[in-house]
Amino acid sequence: MAKFTVSLKIENIGPHFGTNIINETKEVESNKAIFYAANGTGKSFISRSFRLAELPPHLCDDLLTLGQSTAKFTFAITTNLDNKEVSVNLERGKIPSITNTSNLIFHVFNSDFVEDNIKPNNYTPDNNIDGYILGKTQIDLSEEKAKESALTVEIKDLERIIDSEISGAKQELHNKGVTSNTTELSLFTKENLKNPPQMNSVGTFADILTQLDKLSRVPESLDDIQQIRLDINTDFFESATTILTTSYHPSTWDEEFVKYYKENKNFIEHGLVKVNSGALTCPFCKRTFDEDTLKLIKLYNEYKNNRESQTIADLDSYQKKFHTLLDNLKCYNQQVVRAKKQLEQIKEYYPSLLDYTLCEIEISEITEQTFDPISNLIEKKIDDLTLSCEEITEYLKLLKLYFDSAKLTDNNNRSIIDAANRTKNNIKAERLTLRRKLCKAKFSECSSVLKVSFEKQELKLKELQELRQSIREKEEQCKISKKEKVYSTLTATLDLFFNGKYTIDKDTFQIRFLGNTIGQQASHILSDGEKSIVAYCYYLATTHLLVERESDYDKLFFIIDDPISSMDFHYVYVVAQSIRDIKNTFNITTHERIWVFTHNLEFFSIVTRNHILNTAYSLKPGKIETINAKLLMPYESHLSDIVKISRKEIAPNHTTANSIRHVLETICKFEFPDKGIESYIAENPILSNDACIFSICQDLSHGGIRTQPPYTEDVLIHACDTVLAFMTEKYSGQIDAIK
Repeated sequence: MAKFTVSLKIENIGPHFGTNIINETKEVESNKAIFYAANGTGKSFISRSFRLAELPPHLCDDLLTLGQSTAKFTFAITTNLDNKEVSVNLERGKIPSITNTSNLIFHVFNSDFVEDNIKPNNYTPDNNIDGYILGKTQIDLSEEKAKESALTVEIKDLERIIDSEISGAKQELHNKGVTSNTTELSLFTKENLKNPPQMNSVGTFADILTQLDKLSRVPESLDDIQQIRLDINTDFFESATTILTTSYHPSTWDEEFVKYYKENKNFIEHGLVKVNSGALTCPFCKRTFDEDTLKLIKLYNEYKNNRESQTIADLDSYQKKFHTLLDNLKCYNQQVVRAKKQLEQIKEYYPSLLDYTLCEIEISEITEQTFDPISNLIEKKIDDLTLSCEEITEYLKLLKLYFDSAKLTDNNNRSIIDAANRTKNNIKAERLTLRRKLCKAKFSECSSVLKVSFEKQELKLKELQELRQSIREKEEQCKISKKEKVYSTLTATLDLFFNGKYTIDKDTFQIRFLGNTIGQQASHILSDGEKSIVAYCYYLATTHLLVERESDYDKLFFIIDDPISSMDFHYVYVVAQSIRDIKNTFNITTHERIWVFTHNLEFFSIVTRNHILNTAYSLKPGKIETINAKLLMPYESHLSDIVKISRKEIAPNHTTANSIRHVLETICKFEFPDKGIESYIAENPILSNDACIFSICQDLSHGGIRTQPPYTEDVLIHACDTVLAFMTEKYSGQIDAIK
């Protein structure tokens, strides 16, 4: 028989915590096993954990170890072909998270099953059963089954192709530096690849790799883009408007004198500045001023201080300011041209900046529309101060709108430069951006590659679904009533135990005693042992409620905890026989799966010595040990206790006297079937030398009121020493086996 691996991990459930957690993996030939466990070792907690996979999710904080807030239960069966697993995650105050990928149907018998299913009904089985089990149709479906199998293989092959492509794409991204926590990696699900979400184009995978390569070669000498600035001052517009639109009275000065002054204005005013500082000679030709010269200088000063001269000077100033504005615009465009060159250098390494563009300000058109006309107006006004140049208002309005637009362009340019510099100085963020694009590009590429596979798979799945529907419809031609199956099994198992004493009414499911229904009186009429039998029989019968089709019987996994509670000993053999018959009872066509838990050594021995279950285990704190089936009878257990007490490994207790009597009686009956234990002790030199041996066997191994003080530990230890010496002399092999 092929071997497989079974693993069981239990943490923070009942007593299984700390150093006592269960974490066992064993290679076995079958899942037919019995577990011996002393009370308090947590066997019931194991069965209750399995029962979570059978019942609807519900709060079960009572499974958690006291003081613990979380727990985990995992059971797995691993073969060369597949892996079956059941896992339960518990968190105090929350519904457990249960995952069952095993395709197994767990059916658990324990005290909880009794409390939930039959005790509330006063041990009267529930007859409210509906539904059918789909039987194996007599129609020949071999061709359909073969096609179903072939389609399943084809779909799995396509699934492997899809999985391989996705895995390869992720691995390639990983090799290119994409980390597992990159958000865009979450796109790589089958559903997304099958129905790709809308996303902006990011370029091809190869192009982005090229961009990443360029980014890795950014020169250290790459400078930031020098920031630009638009200098525009329009504060003088209002005063210029006032002068240009004001008509001044004609001057009383000689026109020829004024004309000469205007034509030589800069020269004259420059000389006046020097003369007015106290010079007596001409600052240019160095001639000493004569009387005529001084008169002329006086006239120049008077004209300069005249209103007409001041107005002309203001107009000259405005003319310069307008020219300065135009020069500033030209200077700004020169800055933009320089910044553009720097931006293009950075773009070569930072593809995220490819769409960034710096804009120059259009000058020629606004020069023709405003600057040139305004300059002409100022010239005309200087020549004739009586003119009122009203059109200046429209020119300046147009110029202000132009400057508002220019400022917006400047703000946008400055923002682009700041953003470009930030990007350049944060190469890590740029690399992350490119890797995200790389994920999206690979996603698009992978989706395109898998399109044909997804379409084929979709067609195959549809074909398989239709085929299975056809098979199901044919199989449903044969239906088996669940109620009939439950009744049949319940009747058979009750008869196995009671041999006709108790039966079941087919319509009401009430228990009948000697032909009469006992109804709700069952809980008062049945003994505790009989109640346990009825509960166990009902458990076996309700197995049919868990299956939907006959093939489901092969998926059953029976977990049976302490099935012989309160039963008379002769019923223990019947329970063992019912476990042996499970395969036949439920027509299991493959191999049955049965785990039995018990603390009763006699039942344990019956099951193992009769090969009802293949493997025997001992459940101990923190471990599960395989037990040698030859050392399972009470005789060996009692002898083991005596040896341990004699060797000071354990202390004597209230069962020690019973152990001594059991061992000596077993040897006595083996040697002399008709001889009493009193005579046997008296006739054996080693035993008869211990004056307390017989009284210990007679007194402490039987019930009754004690009128004398109990034996001391030393007396019991000495008695164990005597028995050990006796056994060593006569049957040393028994002691060696115990070791």
